[in-house]
Amino acid sequence: MAQATLQFDLANPDDEREHRYALAGRQALLALYEVNEAIRRRMKYGELSRETDAVLEELQQSLPHDLISLLD
Repeated sequence: MAQATLQFDLANPDDEREHRYALAGRQALLALYEVNEAIRRRMKYGELSRETDAVLEELQQSLPHDLISLLD
């Protein structure tokens, strides 16, 4: 069985912050996924102006899809 262990020195403020980031990782990925899906739904089903559609597409392209794909 493959295992991975992350180790943080919680007495070190930088490490403590990295620890919090690591713990929030899954929730952050889920939030990115939900934002992406909300944009997709608006673009697919909403009756949007060209300007709004362009802004939503630009926002969607700015999302880190390599991270979002980790949820697949």
